[in-house]
Amino acid sequence: MKNLLQSVSRCAAWSAGWTIAQPMRPPLLRKAILTRSLFLALMAMTVVTPMLGQALPAAEAAPISTGFALPRTAGTLNYAVSASESFTLGYFGNQGAYSATNLSGDVAFITNSKLYPFSLVFSGGRSWSSSGQPSYGYSSLGLSQVLNLKRWTVVISDSISYLPGTPTVGLSGVPGAGDLGINPVQVGADTGQGVLTAYSNRVANTVVGSIQRQLTGRTSFNVSGSYGITRFLGSGGGLDGGSVTGGVGISHQLSAVMSVGGNYSYSTFTYHDNSAGTNSPGFTSQSATLQLTRRLTRRLSMSVSGGPQWSSIDSGGSQGVNLAASASLSYDGQFSHVSIFYSRGTNSGSGVIGGALSQGGGISAGRTFARVWNCAANASYTQSSSLPFASVAPVSFETAVASVQASRAIMRSLSAYASYTIEHQSSPSTTSAVDVFTGLEQVVGFGLTYSPSSIHLGRQ
Repeated sequence: MKNLLQSVSRCAAWSAGWTIAQPMRPPLLRKAILTRSLFLALMAMTVVTPMLGQALPAAEAAPISTGFALPRTAGTLNYAVSASESFTLGYFGNQGAYSATNLSGDVAFITNSKLYPFSLVFSGGRSWSSSGQPSYGYSSLGLSQVLNLKRWTVVISDSISYLPGTPTVGLSGVPGAGDLGINPVQVGADTGQGVLTAYSNRVANTVVGSIQRQLTGRTSFNVSGSYGITRFLGSGGGLDGGSVTGGVGISHQLSAVMSVGGNYSYSTFTYHDNSAGTNSPGFTSQSATLQLTRRLTRRLSMSVSGGPQWSSIDSGGSQGVNLAASASLSYDGQFSHVSIFYSRGTNSGSGVIGGALSQGGGISAGRTFARVWNCAANASYTQSSSLPFASVAPVSFETAVASVQASRAIMRSLSAYASYTIEHQSSPSTTSAVDVFTGLEQVVGFGLTYSPSSIHLGRQ
């Protein structure tokens, strides 16, 4: 054991010393090497500490961290910092293997106000390539403000992200970041997996507002609206677009375990020329759906909705009627959770095509074992077809994404994780104007996460 401790320590020390002695390397490469050295040093401390007798305190009341988690009570703030290594086969559709050193952070906060609660969720990081592929940064920020005014409830939320590709798994949407199983519910978000692009930096922003009025003790009326944009950076990235949606709905609670509702929504989607020279006519979509929500047991609940959806394409395109539907089944236990979902309807096309009709489903699950182990997994499959545009060849995509992650507490606020993600997308037809991902990509990630106990803010 003494030889093992000495070997780990020497490895970290040699790596740090060798990095400092390389002043002529390019700045970005030196930064990546230094980051990796710090990662090895942190790994060394992680290995040495448990071997010296610092066992996990299993009998104390304070929680043991297995990674970043969203706050569970009002007036608390959670944060985490992670250092990791990732290995990719088929990097954004390219051949060969790719390795990177990553640093990331997460922050989530909920105020303790009962009338005007505010919440914030942030995730961001930087990945330094060591295999000749481009390095990239990513970040996402979600803000939500609730106003409870007697019988009125007003919710305003804003979600903005900067990503190197279509979001796939975890809180950040980036495979291997160590945040699998953290999926905050966002009003107006599409539950289906979007069409995958190759390496294409983009900025997306969606603002959502809703007003709910309690008419009686069991009946409420709501009005909502949203505005969203997607902009691709650089040349040949994707199809820039925007959307505006408005809707009204009514819901009635039939019993303590069941409620029904009806909703109508109207959406417009527009697209703009970009540096790739791609353009597409816009379209409008209207839907009228009925919804049923029922709690089957104390921990098991279900929700189904469905109805007709009308789509009309601008500039002489055709019109059509489709089925808009969604269904979900959720189990939320003390140490585990499982969610199964299905969705069908029109969407923006993820910057690949100017509007799509998509249907697909998936499953996500997580469980904590013996307080120090946490496992999470999810899988989804989506089939997307372009809307029938005039003089535009139809395209379709089949997209499958699956990921699994295991995390283990090392000390009270320090944990280690390993993850594996596989993505596959195929298309019988291709579009040359947009950088579409086709083929298979696999990402293996492992790292360390420092996430202390929740910080209580404000009056409790």
